[in-house]
Amino acid sequence: MRDSLMGELRRWSLVLPAVVLAVSVSIQGAHFFRSTPRTKQVHLASSLPLKVAGWTGRDVPLGPSEFLASEAEKVLNYDDVLNRQFTRGGRMFGVYVAYWGAGKMPTRLVASHTPDRCWTENGWRCLEMKFKQRESLDGSPLQPAEWRRFESPNGEQTYVMYWHLVDGSLYDYGERFNAIPDPVRWWKDAVQQVFLGSREQYFIRITSNEPIETLWHDPGFERVLHGLADLGLSIPATPSAARL
Repeated sequence: MRDSLMGELRRWSLVLPAVVLAVSVSIQGAHFFRSTPRTKQVHLASSLPLKVAGWTGRDVPLGPSEFLASEAEKVLNYDDVLNRQFTRGGRMFGVYVAYWGAGKMPTRLVASHTPDRCWTENGWRCLEMKFKQRESLDGSPLQPAEWRRFESPNGEQTYVMYWHLVDGSLYDYGERFNAIPDPVRWWKDAVQQVFLGSREQYFIRITSNEPIETLWHDPGFERVLHGLADLGLSIPATPSAARL
């Protein structure tokens, strides 16, 4: 009996690695045989206004809280990016939008580059956080946002709202600080990558040196929000709601 059991274990010790290898090859094969979607043309610079009432707008390079400017494009591998700042006296708000067409960038890699991770790795400290914050624009709901209050290494405070859209749907980071990606979500994204490929993605971030809520009804800020809503922040009306 013991010899029979040992023999069975030896056979499985040879078969199991072969099965695992075959499954792995099959999964990788599925990736090779899937056609790569074509990237649509997106021009972020013309999608958002540069001149808005009461504010001075300008495009600025990515700062050290993201990556070294010379490394940003190589690491993020985006198809288009916009980093725009608006000032009025001592007030400021900024808009950062990155776009990846379908077949360009794995979701799990885009999801790992949030302010929670990139800013804290550059010495910033999160003082306050809120999850899935709901706002509306002209009475229409927007996609829920991740909300943060950070302190920079020199003591300045910055308020942040960010969104990650995958095929038009909001990526769910969960109610947690994302300095370290959630391992379950990471593996789920890896499996989806194999079978579905890389999908179209936007990462949108608003920053300000004052609580962003205080800007919400400012005409210039609202005009920028309308541009972001057109990129995907607005929640499409359901067919039943449209009939109403």
